[in-house]
Amino acid sequence: MSATVAIIVVDLMFQSRIRAAADALGLDTRIADSATAANLAVAAHPDLVVIDLHAAGIDAPSTIRFAKAAGANVLAFGRHTEPATLRSAREAGADAVVARSQLVEELPELLRKLLPPESPPGSN
Repeated sequence: MSATVAIIVVDLMFQSRIRAAADALGLDTRIADSATAANLAVAAHPDLVVIDLHAAGIDAPSTIRFAKAAGANVLAFGRHTEPATLRSAREAGADAVVARSQLVEELPELLRKLLPPESPPGSN
């Protein structure tokens, strides 16, 4: 069974970029583009949650805490020009918090790094 990634992103460009990287690693994905969909995706106990800190209508710190309580690793990303937002994600327990530019440059590596050891990419 392959690892599951919940992608909590409203921006269609970032959604498709993250999904393509996850697909290339053989990961199952769930897209969540609303608060309700985000809660459902996290409640399904994904291995990893990728969350856009600026997703409209989604309380990112609360969602991060929920994901951590559900046992998921969390990769949060946001604008480098908003350090307080990035800091709030770290304080909420995100395993990695990166700027959007870093997400774009290092996405496959970040996904691999944050997957639980028992679910390595390509093991399905």
